[in-house]
Amino acid sequence: MADHNPFLPTFGTSPPVLAGRDDVVARFTRAFERGPIHPDYTMLISGMRGVGKTVLLNEAEDAALRLGWRVVSVSASVRGLCQQITNAALEHLREAEDGRAPRRISSVSVLGAGVSWTEQPATKAGISVDLRSALTSLAERLADGNTGLLLTVDELQAVEREEATELAAAVQHIARRELLPLAFVGAALPEVDETLLTDRGMTFFQRCARARLLPLERNDTQSALRKPITGAGGRIDNDALDLAIHASGGHPFTIQLLGYHSWEMAAPDRRITAKHARVGVLEAEQAVLEQIVKPIWSGLSAIDRSFLQAMSIDNTDSDINTIAHRIGRSPNYAQTYRRRLIDAGAIQPAGRGKVCFTHQSLRPWLRSQQ
Repeated sequence: MADHNPFLPTFGTSPPVLAGRDDVVARFTRAFERGPIHPDYTMLISGMRGVGKTVLLNEAEDAALRLGWRVVSVSASVRGLCQQITNAALEHLREAEDGRAPRRISSVSVLGAGVSWTEQPATKAGISVDLRSALTSLAERLADGNTGLLLTVDELQAVEREEATELAAAVQHIARRELLPLAFVGAALPEVDETLLTDRGMTFFQRCARARLLPLERNDTQSALRKPITGAGGRIDNDALDLAIHASGGHPFTIQLLGYHSWEMAAPDRRITAKHARVGVLEAEQAVLEQIVKPIWSGLSAIDRSFLQAMSIDNTDSDINTIAHRIGRSPNYAQTYRRRLIDAGAIQPAGRGKVCFTHQSLRPWLRSQQ
């Protein structure tokens, strides 16, 4: 009998089975092995909340560490992004000179314990401490040892323009012009396409290879649910599995929530039945509502919200022309907001001329607000 719950419904935590993302992992792994001339050496991963962007950053960092690389892992949602990276690069440089083993330095260690350069130093062995000089010095040092540096930046849609400009100029010069071993993987919400990537000064980010994360296909969703259960000594009935697959919508975070709560309900024998899965669906929907749906809603415009409220009238997929009529707009106008809401992760295509809610909990919640 197994007592350990194999699911991990926490944002940014790698799931027990990383299903449906092998192609992206293979892309950046090959790039690290082949060097700066590979087109995927600088990559931008985008997708809605909970689709697995941070998990893929973790995978990229692990792949680099396995190659003996050094890793800097930061979030653009924290102030002083470029100074964080500079401090981490200088710490890595000192450790490399001292012969210490490669490791990952993250925003947490830069801002807290674990990095000596928590206050801006004047110089280090005559090296200027601006971002480009620090990264260049480290990359040159690593090139001499046939290794490299991976820089990952999460929440890139939150970066301040001045920070983005400095970061883009430094990485583009080092990786793409000097061909030094500095790889870059960023992650952002789809809104980055309408903000950062529309800025003419952000050509580096515009030219990064793209990996757009979509919901998982049915077979991958099945693997993400069944394999952790059987691996932990449990089992799931076929009707329970079908119910969970349908309710998840292929959304990786929802899959973890469904698996976690269904497993808990199946104690003590760990055979998950349809009854357990139905409870798991209810628990998962409530968590998704609080952690994903409401944050999405808070960032929407009044017209975005009216579009979703018009959709909530339907009991199934919504027709775009019907929605346009309900909100008093033209079909072409409605198409603009269709794209905005898809990018925000609120809705998704459901066949020609139709859309549906990405998260099933949104419809009843909207109805309760009216």
